[in-house]
Amino acid sequence: MAITCAGILSACGDDDSTTSEEVRTSAGVAVTSVQEGAEGAASSVQSAASSVAERAGDWFDDAKLGAFVTAFRAAYPNLSADRETRSIETIVTESCPLIESGADDAEVNAKVGELATNGSAEPTDDQAARIAQLVRVACG
Repeated sequence: MAITCAGILSACGDDDSTTSEEVRTSAGVAVTSVQEGAEGAASSVQSAASSVAERAGDWFDDAKLGAFVTAFRAAYPNLSADRETRSIETIVTESCPLIESGADDAEVNAKVGELATNGSAEPTDDQAARIAQLVRVACG
């Protein structure tokens, strides 16, 4: 940029052989170069921001799932005993589409109760409703 400006300024000096058309052309090239650089930088910033947003979205979903698993394990030890994290996360991942489709509370609670069941340990209706509330937060 500085070199381009120096070239333009030197074209405006004492050299009578430089025409005003040459100066305008040099100035036009400099402006175009600056515009292209700015557009490239803006594009790079937008791309980087989009990438960060995508990663943040992934992290946020993982954070919600992690929070659900932690709350579920703490509140329902009999339903979480000997269960892998993925198994507990399934309560959320399989219930969210049902919630998002507008299913009523009874249907959601029944699905959550089914998914929360751990062998012979089944949640009560009240427990299923409370777990469903945690699921709703994780889906949001």
